[in-house]
Parts: sequence; structure tokens; C-alpha cells
Amino acid sequence: MKDNRMDNIVECVYNMDNGYAEVWFTDGNMLRIKCEEVETVLRITEQSLAKLHRLLDNKPIEYVAMALSGEMQAYCDIEDDMVKGMFGTIVQGYLKKGYNRATAEMMAREFFRYER
Repeated sequence: MKDNRMDNIVECVYNMDNGYAEVWFTDGNMLRIKCEEVETVLRITEQSLAKLHRLLDNKPIEYVAMALSGEMQAYCDIEDDMVKGMFGTIVQGYLKKGYNRATAEMMAREFFRYER
């Protein structure tokens, strides 16, 4: 059976003042999702949390859709797996350029720290 909640959304915004994603529906109802509570039950890294927050700021309806469907953990797991793979590739690139392992890993961590 199809979940029609997402089809009936009029507006969805993230209110950074109170930390809620606020959703208004065609029938006049409103749903407020406390984002911090949603995120505390997830296994996440700094990178996947940053990705969630960018999604919340830029596409709050997608954040809400994942929160309501229970797919947010899978999203974070995929993001973290991609970062792990990229991290290894970046480290290997620095090693090929002659950096020692400790320096290569530090430089790769710095890359992800500032990646937006």
C-alpha cells in the first residue's frame, strides 16, 4: 500500500531556531520533526551527519521523507561507505606521491574535514 503522506505536503522547511523540520499538509495538519532526536538513534560519522545537515538545509522534504520512511540509516551507511572508499583512494594517491602513511592519512582527513 502506497504511503500518501508525502503527496499531500504543501510546504516543508527547516526551522534552525528550534531544530525542527516543519511540514504542512493539504488537510491543514502540521508535523514537526525534532531533527536532533531523529539523528541520535543513528550510527553516523561526522561526514554523514554533515551530509544530513546539508540535505536538511537545502532539501528538507527529502530529509523528512527519509525520517518518515525509516530509510535515514541506510542513507548514512551508504554515505559513510563512499567516504571510506574515497578515503582509501586519497591515501593511496598521497602514498604514490611519496608521503609517508601518517602524513597521507592526515591529509586525507583534512580533505574530508573541509569538503562541502
